[in-house]
Formats: sequence, C-alpha cells, structure tokens
Amino acid sequence: MMTSPSLEALAAGLPSEEAAAVRAWLGHGDALTPRPLAVGAEHLATGISRPRPGDDAAVRRVGVIGGGTAGYLTALALKAKRPWLEVTLVESPVVPIIGVGESTTPLMVTFLHHYLGVDPMDLYREVRPTWKLGIKFDWGPDPDGFAAPFDWDTNSVGIRGSLAAQGDINAATVQSLMMTAGRTPVFDVGGRIVSLMNHLAFSYHLDNGRFVAFLTKLAAERGVHLAAQVADVELDERGWVSRLRTGDGQELDFDLYVDCSGFRSLLLGKALETPFHSYGSSLYTDSAVTGNVEHGGRLKPYTTARTMNAGWCWAIPTRESDHLGYVYASSALSDDDAANELAKRFPGVTEPKFVRFRSGRHAEAWRGNVMGIGNSYAFVEPLESSGLLMITWGIIALVNLMPSSWSEPCPRDLVNQALADRWDAIRWFLAIHYKFNTRLDTPFWKEVRAGADVTGMQPLLDLYASGAPLRLRDPLARGFADATSPTFYGLAGVDTILLGQKVPARLLPPAEPMARWHARKAAADVLVKHALPQHLALRAYDSEPRLHEELLRQHDSWARASVAGAVF
Repeated sequence: MMTSPSLEALAAGLPSEEAAAVRAWLGHGDALTPRPLAVGAEHLATGISRPRPGDDAAVRRVGVIGGGTAGYLTALALKAKRPWLEVTLVESPVVPIIGVGESTTPLMVTFLHHYLGVDPMDLYREVRPTWKLGIKFDWGPDPDGFAAPFDWDTNSVGIRGSLAAQGDINAATVQSLMMTAGRTPVFDVGGRIVSLMNHLAFSYHLDNGRFVAFLTKLAAERGVHLAAQVADVELDERGWVSRLRTGDGQELDFDLYVDCSGFRSLLLGKALETPFHSYGSSLYTDSAVTGNVEHGGRLKPYTTARTMNAGWCWAIPTRESDHLGYVYASSALSDDDAANELAKRFPGVTEPKFVRFRSGRHAEAWRGNVMGIGNSYAFVEPLESSGLLMITWGIIALVNLMPSSWSEPCPRDLVNQALADRWDAIRWFLAIHYKFNTRLDTPFWKEVRAGADVTGMQPLLDLYASGAPLRLRDPLARGFADATSPTFYGLAGVDTILLGQKVPARLLPPAEPMARWHARKAAADVLVKHALPQHLALRAYDSEPRLHEELLRQHDSWARASVAGAVF
C-alpha cells in the first residue's frame, strides 16, 4: 500500500510520542493511509439483549400461532438468534398446508444457511430444491416474452446493446442468456465440476410440503414446543392478547404472540380487528387453481409467468414435476372455466385445487403484543415471488427489534411503517405488470389495462418515458427516482418490466460502439454453450459439500456470511 505524502509530512512535524500514536492508528505496514479516517472502527451493535432477572414485564415466552412456512421459519429464527426464549408453535392439525411449489428470491439462500444455520447438504437431501435464475415472462407483445434475471442490476452484457441488436432485453445479462438457453452456470471441466453459482445470485424453488416437513423436524430438534389448535382468544384491558384457549381445553399464555395463521389472521385481524387496506384497485385477482404436470426431467432454471385469459399462471419446476397455479379474477372467470383453461393449456395436469385470497395489508403488522408475519398481515399474488421474501423481512424485523421487556421503549411504529412501505411498493410494482401487458385482448385484460391503479408509480413512469433505461440516467435523476418512487426491486427491476413489455419511451442511445457489446455477448455465449443443464448440475450439488462451501464461505461469493450479515 502506498503511503500518503500529506500524512507523512504531518507525522514528521509532530513530537515523537504524538507521531507514534498517529502511526499506530493510521499505519499499515510502513505506510500511512487515510483509510481509517473514512472507515469507522466501532463494530455494529445487534440491539439484542437478554431479559433481566426478576423483570415481570420481560419477554421470555413467545407463542407462534400457526405453522406452515411462516410459522416454522419464525420459530426457528427466534431460537437461532434469541436462544434463551421459550418458543411454542401453536398449530392446528386440521388446517392443511397449501401444497404448491414455492418460488423464492436470493435472500432465502442466505437466510436459510447463515441466519438459520441450515446445513445445505441436509436441505438438498430432504427438500430437494431446484434453482431459479429469474422469471421468464410470457408477457407483452413479443411472442418469446422476456427474461427477468436476478442479475438485472449488473447489466453485465448490456441492456442498450441488447435492445439495439435484437429489439429485446433478453441478452442484457449472463443469466438472461442462461435462462433463454435453459442452462445453469455450472460446468464440467475435464471431469471436475466448476461452478459460477457463487458469482451469480440465484434462489430456490421449493416443494412446499417437503419444505414444511423439513422445517417441522428442524424446529423439534432445536427445542420449539408444539401445541394444539386455537379455539378462542382473550384480550386484556389494554387490548393486548392475554391468553389463548385451545380446542382440547388448554389455556396458553405468552409474553409475545406472532400471528402466522395465514389468511385467517386469527389474532391480528379477527381478535384485534386491525383494519385491512385493500390493493384491489391495482390487483384484480382473488383466486387460484393449482395442479402439477410432468416435465419429463426437463428442469427449467427459472419460474415461468404465463399470461392467461383472466390472469396468469405460474410454473415452478421441482425435481418431479412442474407446479402450476392459475391466478385469476373470480369476477371474470368461474372456477370450472379456470380449471378447464388450465387443463387445456397443460394436458395431464392433476386434479384442480382452489385457493381464495385478497390482496392488501392490515394497517399494522405489530399491534400491542402481537406481530403478524406472512399472510396473516399482508398478501399479494406471487407474480414476483415476494411472499417468502416479505416473510423473511418480517422475521428479521421482529427478531432484531423486539424488546427484551415491555417496560423498554418499543419501535412498533418504525416496524409498521417500514413493512407497510415495502408492501405498498410491491403493490405498485405488480400493478405495472398488469397495466402494460398487451399479450391478450380478453375482457379481463382490457379492463385492467384501462383501470389498474398505478398512481404510486406515476412519477417514475414519467421519468421512464423521458429517457430509458432508468438505471443509466444521470446521477441526479436516479437519486430523485430512488428518493421519491416505491421501486421495491430498484430501477433495474422497473426497467426490466417496462422495457420487457415494450412500454414506449425515449430510448437512450448506446454510449459505446456496438462492436464492444457484440464482443461481450460472444464471450457470454461461450459460457452459456458450455454450461450444464440444471438436472446434471444438481447431481453434483447433491453429493459434493465442496460446492456448497464455495458458495457460502468463499471470500468473493455473493452468499458469503459477511454479505449476509450486512443484510441481517
């Protein structure tokens, strides 16, 4: 490291003891560096403290009401980060798990393996996840649709070059090219598996039933107590939950209650009567019909979102089959017609199962001594796989910010505002998927294009129209956009959805000779050509711990512990 002439001159003019003190602080070997002047030396505080002995208001016992993904992830996180808590999961044996595939975002990888300490070999053996590089949208005017890859922020090949060269965004990044080719960034080099998964963020596709069974087993191993179905909720004079009664006559009382009861929202919605804010003016769907269809071993490295007559259909590849879900508006389509449309589009699909939902959020996630996590607090259709992401954010907020005693100051309002803002941002982001999708001209799609409320995104839409891509605008424009618009997935996410649907805008011209873009594209094509299909790459990860170590421990991996720690 080169020394700083200014610091050397300053130290030379100081008395010897003072110069030694400065050198001890700013010295790096034989050099003096200004870096410590700009980088703080104090470690971050966790804010997590144990309850004081004898404190009658201490939070020591937590009841997680409801199982499923939200309940078990919450219970496991509480035990992992606050191991002194007594955590009880109160789960109804008669409420079934919605057995569909779950599509996640990259945060789930680091949350499971670093925050919860899940052994990846155990996960791959018992849950058998597949990999997701992004979402393939059969959406908008292009017959081939467009790719929304997880590396959209990198712009590694170039979005302006892709638009100029081929009239779409599908060659903007390495992952978008991998998705188009049905490949994963894993290679067989002379019989040795070489992986770039540690350099290109990915997420998991999870079979929900298998995943919940895995979490259930893990929770029991880690000391989470299990109890029975809630029959009644009793409130105290403050409007806080004082105790629960179960169907078999037990009385349960806890210091903190976490409502993971799903759409029933037993505590936050029913018992506490927390107002509900609907997103119905932006998101028209309220139903889904699900089923599975064989894929013949062809594992796509992405989730598919396919435009349907009255909504859209997800396809989530698991090891055995593709898990399908047609999300539709019951006002536009009957259940029977939805099931028939799904069966016609996917011959051989299994018997239909139906789900009803409402899009929106409660006014508060945290009320009194109750915190709602998952569908009990808020829900939007899984068009951008945000459900498990928001469960994760809710859990992290609870674990990090819950007080050790109710006698301490409690940041409820902060948590409520932060989570509400995130959910509202998802609403506006999903709304532009509907407003500008010109794939079909059915009555449903004509209605949503004409009426879907996108007012929360309008300032950003105006900026986009004046010059796109947004991510390549000048720093002032980007700063204003980030400060005033609820992008949720950032400007790159908005660019992807709008440019992918070919929403009109003044396109910024390429800022380099096209030959440079073509050279990057040719090099990226070489990587894609030699990459393995997912089913072959997964075999290696199923059996080689080395590959997981590279992903989770290597110093330059996106999923290393230090990066995860900056989020958690």
